Amino acid sequence: MHHYEPECGISTQIYIILQLMCCVNRLLLVLLLLRSLDARRAPPPGSAALPNGCQLTPRMTVSERLRQRISAAFYRHGLLCASYPVPIILFTALCILACCYPLLKLPLPGTGPEEFTTGLRDYAPPPPEPQGDPGDRPDWYRGPPVAYIQQVLVKAAVSPWDNRLVPVDAFRSPLGRVFSLVEEIRNHVHKDSSGVHSLEELCLQVTDLLPGLRRMQAVLPEHGCLLVSPGNYWQNQRERFDSDPDILRTVHQHEPKGLHTSATLRDLLFGVPGKHTGVSLYSRKHVVTYTITVVLQSYDARFVGSLRSRLRQLHPSANCSVREDHMVHVHFKEEIGIAELIPLVTTYIILFAYIYFSTRKIDMVKSKWGLALAAVVTVLSSLLMSVGLCTLFGLTPTLNGGEIFPYLVVVIGLENVLVLTKSVVSTPVDLEVRLRIAQGLSNESWSIMKNMATELGIILIGYFTLVPAIQEFCLFAVVGLVSDFFLQMFFFTTVLSIDIRRMELADLNRRLPAEAGLPPPKPAPLRPRDSPAPPR
Repeated sequence: MHHYEPECGISTQIYIILQLMCCVNRLLLVLLLLRSLDARRAPPPGSAALPNGCQLTPRMTVSERLRQRISAAFYRHGLLCASYPVPIILFTALCILACCYPLLKLPLPGTGPEEFTTGLRDYAPPPPEPQGDPGDRPDWYRGPPVAYIQQVLVKAAVSPWDNRLVPVDAFRSPLGRVFSLVEEIRNHVHKDSSGVHSLEELCLQVTDLLPGLRRMQAVLPEHGCLLVSPGNYWQNQRERFDSDPDILRTVHQHEPKGLHTSATLRDLLFGVPGKHTGVSLYSRKHVVTYTITVVLQSYDARFVGSLRSRLRQLHPSANCSVREDHMVHVHFKEEIGIAELIPLVTTYIILFAYIYFSTRKIDMVKSKWGLALAAVVTVLSSLLMSVGLCTLFGLTPTLNGGEIFPYLVVVIGLENVLVLTKSVVSTPVDLEVRLRIAQGLSNESWSIMKNMATELGIILIGYFTLVPAIQEFCLFAVVGLVSDFFLQMFFFTTVLSIDIRRMELADLNRRLPAEAGLPPPKPAPLRPRDSPAPPR
């Protein structure tokens, strides 16, 4: 069955559709108009709008916040260095001198003592001239030594310790045993088929003190056998020790004032570093350690063995762990050789040339030689500061300075110096000098800190290799890296700001005559003094 609609119904539907299309067109026009209006006041991408019309910025990530804070800190630091260049340079110079002060009493690199270990059994002095294959023997190991040093190590404590005792009691009784031990060593004799041997026959005899040690003649031996111990503070007399009301004052009265960066009289008499003696009011272990040092002119294994057996018999100890299987030979160089300084000097010459030719391509600096010299001073000062700080905190280097310094230069590097220079000179020249320095530092702040964190992480990984030589190098590298960063941020940045300011002043002096339409000034001819004045 078919169904047909009337014609009037069809026309009515067409009219309704046309009306709907007109309404849709009007709605589209209104939406386009509203969209164009909202685009003018739309919030930035990534932000949201609250019902009251305020904008809500999205929360920044941790790395973005850290990067923003580092950039702001470097910007403020650049303003500080460019605004007060002279006080900043003076402050940096004082810091360098303070950190390098412990180096005044250290030997020069390459002049420290060298050690070589041999077996003690069947020992004989080496011949004056090397014979056969030297193997791993050093060149200086030839001929009989100047002297043999034998030490008797003593560790004593008050046991059981009573809390009612005062700290002085912890080391008064152990130190009192040194007088009887010295007498036993001096009076010991050894009898064999060749005769009777005493310490006076083997001991190195002294006749006078050196001029620099005469102020200590009340403590050091002037005549007879060269034997030193803590008992020398009281002339090896037990009565003086018992009547001394202040033992600590007697021990410290000969110590130098200020920092102790080298061996002192206390280290010599006690035979161990001062911090290991236990003679201190702040020591909590209540264990006193010292040695009786005997200097022998010739080595007699039978006499030394007899003395060792006698002391063990008189003072038995279950904790004795003395090693008797080797002898350590110590060699002190008289003067440093030129050949040992060649690698170190060559390193800094190459360093200076590299910086100079790197800054030569940069046209917006006044003195390329000055910046190259400032960079070399930065690296050299950071190395000296690292050694001084490590020495101050007891990290005395055992590596030769000529070996460790070139590698520290490689670790420290010069990347930050060149990056800072290029970043500052690439800033707009119409800005003030202080703003250019601040903006240049801010632009490279994130990369500088990221590279420094990476280098510290690599050095930390090297420290956990548990190899003593690598650990020592890593400690020096960390201190050198931090010192170099400090000098780059304070010293080199300030020098760079001074150079940029000089560059702007030179450009200004060249532009002023040209802008005024005047020829550049020419120097006036000099007139002899004896010529008469021109007529009026």
